[in-house]
Amino acid sequence: MRKQPDSIARIINLVLILLVVSGCGKEEVSQQPSGEPQPAAPVSPGDGIAVTGSAKLSVVRATTELAEDPYSEAWRAAPFAVVPMMPQQQTMPVLDTGTITELIVQSMHDGKDIAWRISWADATPDGNVDVGRFTDAVAIQFPLDPGASPTMGHIGGKVQIIHWKALWQKDIDTHFQDVQDVHPNFWSDLYWFAEGKWPFPIPEAFQDPTSLQWFVAQQAGNPMAAFSRTSAVEELVAEGFGTLTHQPNSASTARGVYKDGRWAVVIRRPLKTDDPLDAVLNGNPATQIGFAVWDGSKDNVGGRKHWSNWTPLEITQ
Repeated sequence: MRKQPDSIARIINLVLILLVVSGCGKEEVSQQPSGEPQPAAPVSPGDGIAVTGSAKLSVVRATTELAEDPYSEAWRAAPFAVVPMMPQQQTMPVLDTGTITELIVQSMHDGKDIAWRISWADATPDGNVDVGRFTDAVAIQFPLDPGASPTMGHIGGKVQIIHWKALWQKDIDTHFQDVQDVHPNFWSDLYWFAEGKWPFPIPEAFQDPTSLQWFVAQQAGNPMAAFSRTSAVEELVAEGFGTLTHQPNSASTARGVYKDGRWAVVIRRPLKTDDPLDAVLNGNPATQIGFAVWDGSKDNVGGRKHWSNWTPLEITQ
């Protein structure tokens, strides 16, 4: 049975969430952390403006090629916004205590594609998973239906989500992460369907079609079991908690870099596609964006995450 102080704290947290969602959050000018690309010109009186329900994220037109490198000098031309984050405490499993209070977000477009640079403080980079070990991650979200809830939409109010994971980034930057990477001293007396020798790296040691049959999830077409990942993001749609659905066709790309105690992730996608499940961003004055972020070392996974309210996108043509 929970102690009474925990119940009171939960009620206080819920009231604070309602205040932020209703647009009653306090707007403050915020300085960008050292090591981040500084914008060429201030957004408002100072270097940036805190984003609440009534503020906006400005998407400027790029004067050079869109930069997928989070530390490209091109990002100095983009103003940034500070997006406050809240622990998810509306549905189980809840995140009792938040560890990530804000995201720093920049955005640019070139008339064809749009890119967001998202950065946040994180003491440890988490790019592997195990039974009790989870990956760092960040996601952006767009409403597909008018009035869709910022909490992953609602029935009749679809949203699109673009989800980046540090685990997938590590798959691309190094190699597919498997048990050998989490437990380098593992040993198997018999691995008769593998080729080659210990430590039986995946997929190199499992090229034979008979060997691949033992990877049931991959054989079933589960996108989470892909050996050769070409993108560190997944596109999804949802109509509320528990309805998250994979999009088979993805137009998004991303790259994440951990440096000086911070993650910086650039997510890029076309302004408009032919996929009806992709948000239309070009020429849509009502476009909004939401964010979610996971701290793997603090057991963030699934619903145990940090989230934000909708933030209006102002795209400069």
